[in-house]
Amino acid sequence: MHASFGKLIRCLAFAAVVTAPVTRADEDPLGDPEVQTALHEVANMSTWYHPDLFGMSVGMRRYAQQDYAGALKYFEIGAYYSDKLSQLSLGLMYMNGEGVEKDPVTAYAWFDLAAERGYPDFVATRDSLKAQLSKDQLAQAIELRKKLGQRYGDDVAKWRLTVQLRQGRMQITGSHTGFRSGVDYVHDGWWDSKLYFARRDREWRAAVSVGPPQERGKPIDQIVPPAATVPEVDASANGGLQKH
Repeated sequence: MHASFGKLIRCLAFAAVVTAPVTRADEDPLGDPEVQTALHEVANMSTWYHPDLFGMSVGMRRYAQQDYAGALKYFEIGAYYSDKLSQLSLGLMYMNGEGVEKDPVTAYAWFDLAAERGYPDFVATRDSLKAQLSKDQLAQAIELRKKLGQRYGDDVAKWRLTVQLRQGRMQITGSHTGFRSGVDYVHDGWWDSKLYFARRDREWRAAVSVGPPQERGKPIDQIVPPAATVPEVDASANGGLQKH
């Protein structure tokens, strides 16, 4: 699909190996012992304190291994830290019945949450499912969306990630200042929350900023995870998702 999406997913897939957020709030899914083990394994790598990318990329890995329970678990971490691709992926798994019973109501609630920043493909995915729901199903989905928004919506989730980014930035001036792993992790765009969110938004909007309305978003109907060899991944099509 769009070249920028391929570049993004290569970076995100690489983060499956090198991302390590290390602090958490109460009821944070990072508190899971298995998750903490994964975090400790990458604690000295260069992209720590980005739990959004950690959850998304490890979720993609688990999905590629057909470990759907694991994928749901890690996508939920990404979702908790405002990653919209993780939220969309949760919706796709509910829509397709992967690791859970098929549930279009829950799928729509996740799709609507993922679409709150107006990413065109995410909006198109939400609207495509909406057209298939009954009036009662849509009403249920709207109520569920409200509940999900209290935990995963940008109003709360962006702040969680902002705290992580600030803490990570402070750590840069400590013992890791001499470490390099191909990532410009002292760049403001990696740690300043406004710049970071703006960069993520550009990645998902850049290729659809012009053109007629029908070209500004296409529904996504399944997850296509990156290849097993993460640093070598070639996902030039569409950021790890399949569109039809």
